[in-house]
Amino acid sequence: TLSSSSAASDVYKRQAVSLPMLKMIGHQLATTNWTEVDKQAIWTTCVVAFFTSARVGELLAGQEDSYDPTATLTWADTKVRQDNTAILTIRLPKSGKAEYLDIFPFPGHGCCPMEALLLHKQVQQRAGLASPGGPVFRLTGGRNLTPALLNTLLRTLLKKVVDYTKEAVSCHSFRAGIASTLNRFPHLASTEDIRGWEGC
Repeated sequence: TLSSSSAASDVYKRQAVSLPMLKMIGHQLATTNWTEVDKQAIWTTCVVAFFTSARVGELLAGQEDSYDPTATLTWADTKVRQDNTAILTIRLPKSGKAEYLDIFPFPGHGCCPMEALLLHKQVQQRAGLASPGGPVFRLTGGRNLTPALLNTLLRTLLKKVVDYTKEAVSCHSFRAGIASTLNRFPHLASTEDIRGWEGC
């Protein structure tokens, strides 16, 4: 059973998630014996958080057995457009006013956020978990995926890849992913664009 009881309280230097690291998370996740529901919920959370620079706490419920519909992303807040893109409404972000996250296809790399989101919805529907007003990211049996549990799971997945005595990959690591990637390839974006990603 997936559990957050082993979550470490120590604080390490946070490592930003890069595209290779995102793929590594996917690879490690695929090798587990976790259920399809759990794997897809975890993977979709990671991919969406990376490509939207979202605060994971604004996507996930705060508790495994309950949620605040005004502070947790629900299926009612998720709209898929006809052009194969999607928009997520964050109703109660840190800024205090509604924010919108756009999701676009990213084909050819095995980590397309649109593909992950659409498959995740199908898996949730088959499991009877995709109610309109319910959380988008639920685990087997209807438990909510939470930031605390995701942190524990990331540590489990990456224990052979990341030295947690020196640095850590956590929920916060996804928010810096795109900005960190753009900083490595300055010809792809202006300084202003990169700062925009860092502050979004």
